[in-house]
Amino acid sequence: TGPNGTGGSRVKINCVVMKNFNDDELVDFVNMATDTFGGDVDMRFIEWMPFNDNAWSRSRFVSYQDMVDKITNGGLPLERIIDGPNDTTKWWQVPQKDSTRIGFITSMSEHFCSTCNRLRITADGKIKTCLFGSNEKEVSLKDIMRQSSSDDPRQQEDDLSRVIHAAVQRKTFALGGHGS
Repeated sequence: TGPNGTGGSRVKINCVVMKNFNDDELVDFVNMATDTFGGDVDMRFIEWMPFNDNAWSRSRFVSYQDMVDKITNGGLPLERIIDGPNDTTKWWQVPQKDSTRIGFITSMSEHFCSTCNRLRITADGKIKTCLFGSNEKEVSLKDIMRQSSSDDPRQQEDDLSRVIHAAVQRKTFALGGHGS
């Protein structure tokens, strides 16, 4: 069952928030989720994170608490609701519009690394255990599948399982190892 007793998962609209770029539009985004989409979507605000070549600057960073303050000071009261286990999103709702969930992904101000259980497969077939993880920590599942010497599907599956397990065991629990 999905949120609020709905079936399955919901559409999520993600918005990376940056100071002096879109931080003055948070209330508009919440209103879009509640009014335009009738509460059938989740609106998630993401703290801007430093990645290679994105010109990250602390001066343009907007924290989770600053986002909550901007929304509530903009006339929309927010009420904290329960997060799921291993959730990377802190969930809130607008009380009079209870089907819309407003989420905040707080990877910079309130890390959730130690409880994150996410794995990602990149478009080029690599497994990534953390968005912050360096490219050296990625493992190419595509290459392993192509180089398999066995024609036995069970053996191929076992080989992939061992590689995925090893990648998970190397996962760091603080921003992909940055600053640790």
